Order: sequence, then C-alpha cells, then structure tokens
Amino acid sequence: MRILFLFALLIFLCGTAVWEASAAGVDTTQEIRVGLKNKFAGKKSITIRNKKMELGYCDGREYRVETVLSSGSGIQVTPEKGSFFAVEDRMSLAEAESLAMQLMKAGVNAYAVLLSYGQATVYCPVEENGGEEKEVLKQCMSSAKGMDISFEDEAKSSVYLICIQAEDRVLFADGVNGDYPQFAASETDEDSLYTVDLGSHRYRGRLEIGRYGGRTSVTAVNVVPLEEYLYGVVPYEMPATWPMEALKAQAVCARSYALLKAGYHAETDIKRGYRMVDTVQSQVYGGTEHEHARSNAAVDATKGQTLCYENRTVAGYYFSASGGHTEDVEDVWESEKPYLQGVPDIYEQNPSKEPWSVSITGSKLEALLKAEGRGVGKITKVVPEIATASGRVYRLRVIGSEGSVTLATDELRNVLDLPSTKFKVISAGATPDAVTVQGEKESKQTRISDCYVIGSDGEAQSAKGLTEQYVVVSEDNLTGFSAVVPKEGEFLFVGMGHGHGVGMSQSGARGMADRGFTYQEILEHYFTGISVR
Repeated sequence: MRILFLFALLIFLCGTAVWEASAAGVDTTQEIRVGLKNKFAGKKSITIRNKKMELGYCDGREYRVETVLSSGSGIQVTPEKGSFFAVEDRMSLAEAESLAMQLMKAGVNAYAVLLSYGQATVYCPVEENGGEEKEVLKQCMSSAKGMDISFEDEAKSSVYLICIQAEDRVLFADGVNGDYPQFAASETDEDSLYTVDLGSHRYRGRLEIGRYGGRTSVTAVNVVPLEEYLYGVVPYEMPATWPMEALKAQAVCARSYALLKAGYHAETDIKRGYRMVDTVQSQVYGGTEHEHARSNAAVDATKGQTLCYENRTVAGYYFSASGGHTEDVEDVWESEKPYLQGVPDIYEQNPSKEPWSVSITGSKLEALLKAEGRGVGKITKVVPEIATASGRVYRLRVIGSEGSVTLATDELRNVLDLPSTKFKVISAGATPDAVTVQGEKESKQTRISDCYVIGSDGEAQSAKGLTEQYVVVSEDNLTGFSAVVPKEGEFLFVGMGHGHGVGMSQSGARGMADRGFTYQEILEHYFTGISVR
C-alpha cells in the first residue's frame, strides 16, 4: 500500500545571512539561500535524481532529518491544490501513518501530514472522498469509529500543495503552519560529495522546493554554506586559469557581496523564498559543475575574509573591464559610498572583453523607447549630454519628431543593451576617427587612418589597414574610435569596458596580479580606504 503524507510549510527561513558582518570575523559556517532562477524557478515540475534523499527541517539554524525517501527513477515535485478536513490532534509521524492507514482501510482517502519536525496530523481530501463537505466529515467520523480522534469543523479550502512523489510514497506539502521541508543527499556521488542532483546541475548543501507567495508553480532554493557557495561562484565569475592573486581578490569580493545581499528580509522571502539568485542579477552560481581546484584553493586561502570599511563588511562590486578607469558609484546608482570611488585602471592592458561597437537603427531605438513608455516619434538625433570624470556617458538625450527623452546612468545599459556606458555615438555622414594631434607649437585635426601605429614590437604600420575600431591611450584613460561609418538611419555606439564600472575591474585585477601585486593590494587599489580582514 502507498503511504501518503502531507507536509506543511511556514514562512521561516533557515540559514539566512547577516546584513553587515563585523570586521572581528565572519562565521564561515553561515548558510545562505540562493534562488536557482536560471533553470529551476517557476516550474511545473522539478525532479531530484538522487536515489536516496533525506527530508527534514531547519529548527533555528540546525537541520534535522525527519524521514528518508528512496527512488531509482528520481523524486518528482509538482504543484497541486485542494480542500481537506484535518484531524485536530497533533501526533508523531508514525502515529499519523498508522491512523491514515486505518482510515484508508475503511474506504476513506487519508494522508499523514507532517506539520513541522516531530509534529504530524492527518488530512482527508474533500474531492477525493466525494459528496458534500458535511457528508464527507460524517463519513470520516463513521469510518474512524472507535478511534480517539476529532476533526476540525470546517474544511481547509483551496490549500496550495506541493506533491512529492517517490517510488512507493507520495508526499504533499502545503502552506499552513510548519517549516519549509528541505532535501539533502544521504549518499555521496562519484566525486565523494553529498550533492543534490537536479540532472543538469548538482548542488552542495540542501535543496528547498516551495510555492513561494502562493504561486501555481514551484521554485528551487539552494541552502548552502557560504564558503561552499563561493566554490560555485568564483570559477563562473573569473576563469580558474587566471593568476592566483586575482582569484583570491575575486573570492573576497564575492564573499563580501554575498554577506551583504543574502540577508533575510521577511517580506521578500515570503513572496519569493530568496534574495540571491544564480544569475548575473546577483552572482553567477553553477553549483559543482565547474568547480576547479585552483578557484577552490583561492576561496580556502581567503576563508572568512571580507572587504571592511570602518569595521564593517561592505559589498564587493566587480565587473569585467573598465576601459581604463573605474567609476564613482554615485554616477551609476546615485548613492554615495566613500569606498566606491573611481580610480585609474592602468594595469587593464589585456582586457578579457575587447572594445565594442553596437549599431542600432532609428526604428529599433524608437521601439525600445516606446516599450518603456517614452516614445519620441521618429528619431533624428542621439546626443551624449553629460560625461563622468572617467569618460562614461552620464546622460544621453534622444531627440525625435515628437519630443525628446533623457536616459541616465545605468539605465543606458539596460534600455539600449550596451556592454557599458563608456561610448561615443556616431551618426551617418560623420568622420568617426578624427582626432586632434598636439604639436610643440600648434595642433591639427587628422584621421587616425592617415596615421601610423607603433605596435608593442616597435614596428610601425599604417592605420589605414586597421578595421572596426581604434583605441587611443591617454594619460589615465582609453578612448575608442570606430573606423566604420554607419548607414543612413543608423546610430553607431562605439565603446570600451564591460559592466557597470563600479568597484573591481576583473581584467585589471588580472593585470595587477601578473605584475606581482597581492590580492590585498589589488583590493585596496579598487576600493578606497578599505582593509581586507
């Protein structure tokens, strides 16, 4: 006979991170919650492929096992909905199983319900037992004759359920008044790790699957120790083949960011179940799939270390490439932070992502603005109005036949889908590669294509044969010039750098590490006035 269970959920989160960590030290056993948004959010079904799984709860910060599930084909979790009569009494799981079996032998469908660790009851589904609700209640009471039980007067209507199917057991979870049930591997995989297998990805720690905010779909949340979480972040955010000091700097940034961003916020977590996700929206996290010995070593070597400013851990923002100078945070997100000030990025001489150019037609730009509710009619001109000290566009004005609109700061990257805001705008008919050459007594304007370029090998060659984009190196910055003239009706955005530009340039960190700087020196360069501890 199949044994049926119901598991109730309560909006209580185990293993949440703190908002600010004291410089006295970080609790390296701290668990954080990562919403697996990339592949396992808002799903009709999620399958766990482990053959044997623990199912338990967090009591405070302690995970406690309630039962073990076995399945050769995987454990499937799907959303369900229904109405139930509930037994008023609270009992052990074994007692609930026994009572459910007796009711089922009497012809009543009944399910053992695990409310929280060590507390269970029994539900009788109204629909499965047929008839009106009162008749179903009478049937349950009649069938339970001689049993010392009583049912609640009113049925629990429209209860949102999670159906958990293993080989010989079907378990249900609802959102009444318990803890979130969590899955943990009870056997090691081929790498001798206890990981939860979701088919395309494996994850350390535990997996929680819930219908957060009463949704009609299920979402997976990875509850994982902070340091083990970083094993799955660092090689995704920075190639594991890069210099060890750069990897250490990346580990400290990622740890600091996670501690600040994964903190518990009741309203958010009730609706969503998590604050951190596994995409670029937070930090890219892939579980164990691309863990690497070198990046794991960088995490271990910096264990518990964070960026500290005035004795508090601060967020370690980072990005791919700056294009020569990082950015003041107030020029991107309009919030002043003394440790997030722009600095020259003179060691970013081999950026991981090269200078870029993006062509956008006037009609496409019109559609993008219209989708944002900011249409301006037929676009005639695109003009950068304000530039920051680092050479990024702070405000861009788009002029059309029906008015104009201004795009500012990081909104530029999001609306126009540009790699960074360090760009020039070139229109049809322009001379894109004209520069001013300053001589001893006078200056003159000339095209780069009429000049000669001296390479790193000391050899000079005509710039006329170069294509697409030139880079001019100035005292503390880099500027891109396109050799391509856009067609009529197109606007060419020619830029450098990738990302928001705030905090640590990953390419610059690699350059500093190549020149012998330690990870502490790298971080102290990019984050003003901080210490690493």
